[in-house]
Order: sequence, then structure tokens, then C-alpha cells
Amino acid sequence: VELNLEAFRKWRPEYSNAEFILEEGKYICGTQVEKMSKRYYNVVNPDDIVGQFGADTFRMYEMFLGPIEVSKPWDTKGIEGVYRFLKKMWRLYFDEQQGLLVTNDKATDAELRVLHKTIKKTKEDIERFTLNTAVSQFMICVNELSALQCHKKEILQPLAVTIAPFAPHMAEELWHALGNEGSVLDANFPLFDPKYLTESTKKYPVAVNGKTRVELEFPIDAEQEQIEKEVLGDATIIKWLEGRPPKKIIFVKGRMINVVV
Repeated sequence: VELNLEAFRKWRPEYSNAEFILEEGKYICGTQVEKMSKRYYNVVNPDDIVGQFGADTFRMYEMFLGPIEVSKPWDTKGIEGVYRFLKKMWRLYFDEQQGLLVTNDKATDAELRVLHKTIKKTKEDIERFTLNTAVSQFMICVNELSALQCHKKEILQPLAVTIAPFAPHMAEELWHALGNEGSVLDANFPLFDPKYLTESTKKYPVAVNGKTRVELEFPIDAEQEQIEKEVLGDATIIKWLEGRPPKKIIFVKGRMINVVV
């Protein structure tokens, strides 16, 4: 990394008259992971982070760094990822033009599976103090709900309660926006329903000659013969077969399908 000598001398006046050994007019620095300390001039002021990204982002980033008992490198670039996640979750509830998006429509089984899987994982992770994996699950949950275009109160209200210990300020705003009184932190933590934790379908990557061409979804208890029939009838697979008859179909249950021509 090239050192900005002018900025460095302003930051550390005691080196203002120091002579630096340059290489092609540049002073190249190595990198080293150090314990955060005033002694090393490497302290990150939490107030600055909170001022720029908000307290919830700061809290969740601290949790997301890794297991509590392990030393972790601090990288401010990672904060931006958590900040983007919280904004993405906010957009499940609100739109800049339309305002509150939440509806009272009935949730689908797919949406309920995403929610209850998250409730179960979060509860277990809180009990084990593995908060980093809980944050990861929230990110997966928001991605899946966004893909499903879910704006349903039946899903989003318990989600706000579930994330409240991690992002209390945002959760509080969402809680009141949904028409609730009191504090979200006083609400009962949601209970997961085991019936929504069992998958009824399975997605398979389908390849032609070893190269994945499409992903198809089948009932979890579908027979291999039926799956192979549907694969060969899929428009994408027909296109890549180019009229050639398959020599064989490699089927690995629960994992992948490969059509060999």
C-alpha cells in the first residue's frame, strides 16, 4: 500500500522532518493486524460509525464479525454490507413513493417456511450465543422474502419482533408502523411451527453434459422416473439437447441431475 506522506506528516507531526526511503518516488507500507488501541493510533470511534450508519448497523456488524469468544479483524468495509441489508429489510415494509406496503393478505406456505425457519434458527443461536449465524439467517430470510415479493403483515410483524434484539431501533419503528402499541421489546418472542420446517419440494440443478443449464423444482417424494420425464420435457433442456437423444441421465437424489448426450 502506498503511503500518502503529506497526510501522514500532518497526522503524526513528530515525523514531519523524518526522511523516508522511497522506491520509485513512493513509500510502500506493509499491512499488519493489530489490537485496537490508542497506543497504535488505530482506534475506530463508535460514535462516528453510529453517526454515519446508525446504531443498529453498528450493533449487527459487531455481532456478524464472528463467534464471541474469537478475536476478529475490524474492517469498516464490512459495515456497508450490514447497512445495505437493513435497508433491504426496510423495503419489505416501506416504499419511498408509496409509503407503507404491508397488506393483510394471507401468507403462502413458502413465506411461512422462510419465517418459521428464521424464528427457529434465531432462537437457537441466541441461546448458544452464536449471534453471527443468526445475522446470516436474517440476511437469507430477507433475500428470500424479497424474491417472493412478500409484504404481508402475517410474516413481517413476527419478523420485526424476531430481529428486535439485534436491531431494536428499526424494529421499534416497524412495530409502531404496523399499528401496535407499547414497545416491540415487550412483545412475546414468536414461536416456530414445526410443520413449516419440512420442505415439500426440492430444487435440482439440471446439467447437460456436466454444465448446469436450468434449475427445476420437484415434489420431495417424486419418483426418479417421473423426474427424468419432466426434465426431458423442459423447454430449456430440449433446447440444449439440440435434437440429440440422451445416452443416459445421472440422477443423484437430493443433489443434482445430469443429462449426458
